[in-house]
Amino acid sequence: MPNKYEIKEELDNSGLLELMERNGSPEMWESKGEFTPPSWMKGLTQDDINAMYQLGALSKNGLLAEIKKIFDQAYNIGLQEAKEITKGKNLEIFSNLTRRK
Repeated sequence: MPNKYEIKEELDNSGLLELMERNGSPEMWESKGEFTPPSWMKGLTQDDINAMYQLGALSKNGLLAEIKKIFDQAYNIGLQEAKEITKGKNLEIFSNLTRRK
């Protein structure tokens, strides 16, 4: 059976330590001031973290709806880009680039 220090190290690596510190039992941890964020959290802004919490609070169907919304946005951006490329080809904007080579 793992001891409390091995469990703490595993929680540090998985990012669950902060949750456990807020809700866990105090005798399990030596000091609450030792928390360092895991490597996958480096570079995240507060807005990114808030978005993760919001997505984490969604139900299964709510999360699927958010994913579908993101896919729809990506598809529409792709359509807009294809229209702009076609427009550029029709206006012969790209012909100058091929002549330079």
